[in-house]
Amino acid sequence: MLKKITFCFFMELLLVLCVSEAHSDDGGLIMPPALAAIQVVILPLYAKDPQQQASVLDAAAALRKDLTAVGMRVHIDDRLSASVCSYLDNWIERTTNLVSPMTGMKPGAKYFEWERRGVPLRLELGMRDLEKGIALGKLRTGGEKFEVPLEDPSNKVSRALTDMKSELKSRSEQLKQRLIFRIESRSDFNKRLKEDEPGMMLVPWGGDDDDEDSIKEETGVTLRCYPLDQDELPDEQDCPLTGKPSRRWAIFAKAY
Repeated sequence: MLKKITFCFFMELLLVLCVSEAHSDDGGLIMPPALAAIQVVILPLYAKDPQQQASVLDAAAALRKDLTAVGMRVHIDDRLSASVCSYLDNWIERTTNLVSPMTGMKPGAKYFEWERRGVPLRLELGMRDLEKGIALGKLRTGGEKFEVPLEDPSNKVSRALTDMKSELKSRSEQLKQRLIFRIESRSDFNKRLKEDEPGMMLVPWGGDDDDEDSIKEETGVTLRCYPLDQDELPDEQDCPLTGKPSRRWAIFAKAY
């Protein structure tokens, strides 16, 4: 039983690492909408007037309610700027000796935090936006900000997340194609190994376990997987690494 639990945990961890490796950028993690624990984060902005601030917070709560009603995973980051919460923060810390959970945070810092955590979509909501009946959306994959109507936000948000899914899929496909090199001869194989980034080598494989061990000992390269989508092998194709008749396509790569 323990072995099964350990194996399941390892597979889940491996899948998370694969997603992180495939989709992250210099700004941090990028989570696909289907896998993100938080799909949408709502950031209500600071308003000087207390009544206006209450209106912004109420609108943020209503926005979350509308989105969660259609099954989206939504979080409101209501840590307002320090000037708003300073009086309450000081009172909480003075009377309880605890750090206030409402301690303020400037918008730029919050944007960076949620981008780094990979949340697919953030929605900014200030008093000016509320007067226009909109929130401003920004996808983690970049692009311009766009308006989300507060009256019917779910359709626009759903389309945005669907577009993000398509973009991530396209990026992943392009990355895969850029890193896969078809090997037609042993010289092709040896040439790739001399590159700084050898990538993944697609080989018409015809070897066995002993051949795999021999190649690994000689080059440090191992057979990583057999692609699920198998192109038809050319007639009388021989394996460039063993000279034996090829049976199917295989991916070889160095392990680091």
